[in-house]
Parts: sequence; structure tokens; C-alpha cells
Amino acid sequence: MRERCPGSRPLFRATLPDHRLDFTHYSTRWKGGTADIVPDASAVVRGFVYEMGDGDFAKLDRWEGGYERVVLRVFGDAGEAHEVTSYSVRDRGSFPPHAIYLGKILREAERLGFPREYVEALRARYPV
Repeated sequence: MRERCPGSRPLFRATLPDHRLDFTHYSTRWKGGTADIVPDASAVVRGFVYEMGDGDFAKLDRWEGGYERVVLRVFGDAGEAHEVTSYSVRDRGSFPPHAIYLGKILREAERLGFPREYVEALRARYPV
């Protein structure tokens, strides 16, 4: 976010129920799958919500080829509900993530204080 949208401001950790993190879009840049949120009644996705600056979504739209904006209902650490805008893959496939890309996701999850069980489950599901 700092690189692509320097005007954005981090707000809070969030949980998206009834979805899982998956890698459904192939990136030529990363030579592997890139992250997506997929409906799954038995899972949750952890993430971080940012306040966006003027023009930030237009910048992200250019980077997020193959994705479309979606509105989701997430919950903060105290259980409060928020409607947020995110991105979801339009035409899904199944592609293993590149080790460096997955490593960035896991390091950020740890840095942001996501539950250890969540991070370990991602590691177990996507061994690289």
C-alpha cells in the first residue's frame, strides 16, 4: 500500500467470515498465483483495512488487472462491522503462489499480529 497508494492510511485489522484466501489468478510478474478471497463457509480471511486517499482506487485499478472491486462486510478486532471495498478475481483458476510472494503475505500476517493459528494454517495449506 505504501508503494502504490502513499496517501492511504492504515486503520485496523479485519476478519472476513465465510471466505478463504486462495491463489486464483496467474501473475506473470510473480510467476505464480496471486491472492484472492473465495467464498467458503468453513473459513475466515484476515486482512487490514486502509483509508484511501483521493485517486487511490484509480491507481489500484490499473495494477489489479483481472480483478474487480467488491464490497464486503468485515469485522474489526472488537467485533464491530464495517463495509469495505476490496478486489476479487473475475475469472478464477488455481495456481500455486511463488515462494517469495507467499513469504511476503506470511511475514505481513505475522507483523500485523494475525492469530498464530491462522498463519500456521496458511503455511500448512501452501507449502513452498
